[in-house]
Amino acid sequence: MIKKIEGLFQHFSQDEQAFVEKMIGLCQQVDERYSYHLTSFLNPREEEILQSLTGHFHLKMYSSRQLFPTEFTRVIVAPDYYCLNEEDFSIMALEICYPRKFHQLSHAQVLGTLLNQLGIRREFIGDILVGDEQLFVLVERRFGELAKSTVSKISRVPVTWKEHILSELPLKTNQDYKSHQVLLSSLRLDKLVSVGFKLSRSNALKLIESGHVKVNYKEAKQARKVLEIGQLVSVRGFGRLKLKEFLGFSKQGKLKLDIEIIKK
Repeated sequence: MIKKIEGLFQHFSQDEQAFVEKMIGLCQQVDERYSYHLTSFLNPREEEILQSLTGHFHLKMYSSRQLFPTEFTRVIVAPDYYCLNEEDFSIMALEICYPRKFHQLSHAQVLGTLLNQLGIRREFIGDILVGDEQLFVLVERRFGELAKSTVSKISRVPVTWKEHILSELPLKTNQDYKSHQVLLSSLRLDKLVSVGFKLSRSNALKLIESGHVKVNYKEAKQARKVLEIGQLVSVRGFGRLKLKEFLGFSKQGKLKLDIEIIKK
């Protein structure tokens, strides 16, 4: 039985409408066919949206983050009869082995190679976990098998692949966020980027206009865009910051905010 969807869209921003519509279709499909559905990798905001929609449809939702804490996750949306089987997430955790004494591979190099050589979209690849001694990539299993058999070099560096059990990865992924209190005259994007990363307003503006800034994983080119508490701002080459909490006003009438920053 298809649930009513009137009024659902009003809870989400305009740039989220296409994703919301797609996820409503997914939920309706699970509801009608009474069988589970597995998503591609979702970012945290997309996962949050899907969670609210599955609640509306009274469906179960399971995240691969239950196995290992990652940023991007695959989600299973299922009817009430379904019992979780970890293999249903179909994620391959691959260690990229290479001569680290002579080379150092970056997140961008790994991602670029996989996208180009495998000819796939970003949504089929999850986190790329760069540690001091090990490098892992999480990928949909079908493309993980393809990578193992076809990708022998990344940026001219010879590589081999070793599969691991996702829930037993020997690498910590908790990001080193540092909490800061800042004063802002408004919640405009350019002002937050400038203050958060200690940049001049003109440099912050250039980064925004050149497409180097994202809000909740979507490109944001409007410097005057007003942000909300809880949103994540990513600046290419500098890092990320999250608006954590509004703390009130200063004596000069400025906004007092608690933000979390992780520098690249």
